[in-house]
Amino acid sequence: MELKKLQSLRVEGMLLAGSALLAAVLMHHHPQWTDGAFTIRLLHGAFLALTLGQLAILALVTRALGWSLPTALGLTFIAMGTVFGVLAGTINGFVVPALWAYPEGEIGPGISQLLWEFNQQLARNGAVATGAGMAFLGAVLWQQEWRVTGILGVLAGAVPAVLLITGVADMKFEGAILTYVTQLIWMVALGTALFRAAGKVTLPSTP
Repeated sequence: MELKKLQSLRVEGMLLAGSALLAAVLMHHHPQWTDGAFTIRLLHGAFLALTLGQLAILALVTRALGWSLPTALGLTFIAMGTVFGVLAGTINGFVVPALWAYPEGEIGPGISQLLWEFNQQLARNGAVATGAGMAFLGAVLWQQEWRVTGILGVLAGAVPAVLLITGVADMKFEGAILTYVTQLIWMVALGTALFRAAGKVTLPSTP
């Protein structure tokens, strides 16, 4: 790893921490079915946009860490988790509200339950994949002497993933909030660490 590359991500660190905090606020105000289609679409769309932005920043972090099997696996799993999460959010945030526009009785029975099962499986797979990716990146950060951020990444990634795999936790409302907030806490910690580390080195000016 080129330390100066990681320490140059000051703005990216600030954006990562800020987006994670905003995503946590959105999770706190997670819409209910009684909130109406517009509100549901707006909040889900904002959360999905933040998720994609976080993926882009984590890709830059991965590049700064240097390409190796652990970093490549970390980014791959996080990208997979993002795709699954976007699909899950699209179902609950856009597909289900769109069905409300159809006259009663036009949509066959069981469709809502089927969509719910799709949402749950995609959300679960996405959270597990993201957790695995975070654990890989956390392990690399630990090896590079970013001890606190590294161990937080391993724990915040691995613990929820194991709980989901073993069936101790699920991705229903409370379980999803706990899982996502745990992962977002690590992103806040990583973003803060990047922001603070930028002040510890003087980078050469670009000619």
